[in-house]
Amino acid sequence: MARYYFLPQRLQKAVRLPQRLVWWVEYIVIGGLIELFKRLPIRLSMRFAAFVFGLFGPYTPRADKVRANLMVAFPQTPDTRLEELMRDSYRHLGVAIAELASLKQIWRERERRIEFTLEPGAVMPTPDKRSVFVTAHLGAWQLTPLIGPHYGVTLPVIYAPEQNPLVDRKLGAMRRAFGGPLVSRDGGIRVLMRALDQGQSIGLTADTRMDAGESLPFFDEPAMTNTAPARLALRYDCDLVPVLAERLPGARYRVKLFAPIRARADAADRQARVQDMTGQLNRLFEQWIRDRPDQWLCLKRRWPKAVYKRLQAR
Repeated sequence: MARYYFLPQRLQKAVRLPQRLVWWVEYIVIGGLIELFKRLPIRLSMRFAAFVFGLFGPYTPRADKVRANLMVAFPQTPDTRLEELMRDSYRHLGVAIAELASLKQIWRERERRIEFTLEPGAVMPTPDKRSVFVTAHLGAWQLTPLIGPHYGVTLPVIYAPEQNPLVDRKLGAMRRAFGGPLVSRDGGIRVLMRALDQGQSIGLTADTRMDAGESLPFFDEPAMTNTAPARLALRYDCDLVPVLAERLPGARYRVKLFAPIRARADAADRQARVQDMTGQLNRLFEQWIRDRPDQWLCLKRRWPKAVYKRLQAR
């Protein structure tokens, strides 16, 4: 069954609407909001986007998944607080859309809007040193590819295509402001490998579930995890570099590069090193999410269904 932004699956079964019609309605609503965000002053745009998404997001089909993911990550949290965090997550999704709509202006005004910082142990990116940059769907994650033009690094970025092709083209046009090649997640690993072969760096977002991934702990529960960042870093003998984009007051940002993640046992086999590096990355993501749980966006099921059932039954 097709997946829509606003139409629950139960309603889809009861009312069989033409897929193309639903896509166009979604595109008109989302595209109209994006055009409005572009025309408003940045700070007003973000406040309005947060209001709209916080108001309507909790009633969309994905809201239950956001709430359930937060329940697994924070199992001791009262239901009322989980509800607040779920609504805040949608507010920050709205801010993220407004940021994408204003991306060109944010980049033009980067001298006063964006700080690029190196955390202890981090290495400054250079065009002649390839790296695998990786982030999570947290904070202003969509601004992390700006490390490419800032440091003069060609940075192909992999992204997840939208379920609605009309919306996907709209968002893709805005992402071109990053300056580097955009690579669809569907079949995109080969493109990223080719970029690494050519000496370029690449960027990925790696906190969502991968059906073809490996089961590794995430918030102390087994979760199918994307091991591609670690595998690519080992295969091409390059750094695996976490990146976090933080929101600051006044529509400003701090983009932080962290020390490279490396396997702690060089003598271990490749699979053990992949799992070690990915485990370290998961724990870093956990720390980021604990620090700002309201800014974590996880719209799809992250853990096996049995984990949710066990926690809900408590």
